[in-house]
Amino acid sequence: MNHFITTLKNPNQPEIEYAIEFNLYEFFRSMVNIEFEDNQYKETEEFSRFFTGIPFYFFNGVIDNHISSENVMKMIKENITFFEKRQVPFLWVLGPSSTPKNMGELLIKNGFISDKLQGMAYNLKILNTERELLNKVEILKVESMDNLKVWNDIILTGFEFPKEVQSDFFSEAFSFILLNNRTSASAFLAYYDGNPVASSLILYKAGVVGIHLVTTLEEARGKGIGTAITLAPLNEAKKLGYETAILHSTEMGINMYKRMGFKEYCTIELFIWQPGSKDPFFH
Repeated sequence: MNHFITTLKNPNQPEIEYAIEFNLYEFFRSMVNIEFEDNQYKETEEFSRFFTGIPFYFFNGVIDNHISSENVMKMIKENITFFEKRQVPFLWVLGPSSTPKNMGELLIKNGFISDKLQGMAYNLKILNTERELLNKVEILKVESMDNLKVWNDIILTGFEFPKEVQSDFFSEAFSFILLNNRTSASAFLAYYDGNPVASSLILYKAGVVGIHLVTTLEEARGKGIGTAITLAPLNEAKKLGYETAILHSTEMGINMYKRMGFKEYCTIELFIWQPGSKDPFFH
């Protein structure tokens, strides 16, 4: 449960892995730090749980997992029961520090489906802040509610979130930290030929800048816009004195980030549970 409160300087590998893991946890926490009617958040010494009530796994989950071997089955049962009663899917996130080490195996035995993200980091000291943008690409920082709603729409479309997701969730969830408490996060919009086509969010937590919600609309992919919308937050972070940027890449994005100079450090494991999964607790 310990979190960095200062900017990491010359971090070593364990510090970078820790930051990759805990910046992601802070991203999920930021989604429930608003007063939506259904939002619930619980933090214990063994795990943290967030619940938004939105019937999509990305918006409900268990993070910061440090459970003893003696307690692990009890905690799995407790959390499945919590979400099963509310009939929403949820995500259980495991990182390098998660315990017990066989947690993933136990989750799969209890009806979870596994996926993974690659934790990557970039040394901002080598970033060339004078790198020019592509022709026809304009990057705007989100600093008004109108821009925030456009940014929100890009995210929902680019990530193909289902219709059940509240259309204004991200704009409301992040409006405070993006428009009022700007020291903790920034968001960016990319326009191509005058049309909004890409988004990114950066979160200044765990001593690093974490890049999240990077997406480009399908019709604008393959033009280098994903690189441009990632470079914008890197430039801001470097100017603010940060030395390390981190992100969590799907298989599809790894090669692009490698070309930009990001390096792989660790794996973040995702375990998804859906209502109606096979009967748990018998393994």
